[in-house]
Amino acid sequence: MTDLLNRLMELEADIHYKTAPPDEEPDFGYVFGHRPILISAPHGAAHTRSGVLKQEDDYTAALARLVAEMTGAHALFLRYRSGTDANFHPGVPYKQYLQEVIKHNRIRFVLDLHGAAAYRDFGLALGTLYGRSCPNERLLILSVMKRFGFQEDAPWLKRLDLDDTFSASGIENQETITSFVSQKLRVPAAQIELNAYLRVVRRQPDASERDPFQGDPAAIERTVEMLSELVRELVRFRRH
Repeated sequence: MTDLLNRLMELEADIHYKTAPPDEEPDFGYVFGHRPILISAPHGAAHTRSGVLKQEDDYTAALARLVAEMTGAHALFLRYRSGTDANFHPGVPYKQYLQEVIKHNRIRFVLDLHGAAAYRDFGLALGTLYGRSCPNERLLILSVMKRFGFQEDAPWLKRLDLDDTFSASGIENQETITSFVSQKLRVPAAQIELNAYLRVVRRQPDASERDPFQGDPAAIERTVEMLSELVRELVRFRRH
């Protein structure tokens, strides 16, 4: 196994899917960066929506942290089981902290990472509120993804689902991270849903899904490289 995949597993081992945070600690973690880009993973651990515990999007927190390490971006991620769902409910601690990080560090773009099931017919799903969440950056994002083989007419794990299955609009009464950041905070943002084969190196023992699962190593590495290049390109774009 490569150093990159081993590092992803190390970072994911620090995520406590179904464990409540220790006293006085928040349920999320934050890594400071020196670039004006923030990578968010609000479903890194199990979370609660309308009283129902929903399973984690495993390895999204590890991906956020690894890409932040590689690029100097900021990373905010769910680290412990949460009594709320930051990608649904308004006014929750995760969103409040996100707002403070954006304000104090002059964040210029937020990438919000989520996990899609292995059975999905795409590798990546990009949600931009049909272009409204990042009108100036959308073409740049698509061009970077295409550079790494992700496009709308590609086969399965390289197929890009654009503002279709997951547009980041959410359902009735839902406030997604992308909507909150772009429409309320007026900072461009985009949601990226990653097929399990593109993120799960090896399912952790405490995962909600009990069946053993391993993703595609080459596809995971390509995804990390794509996300890292996307951060670098967004940094360059926001300088102009």
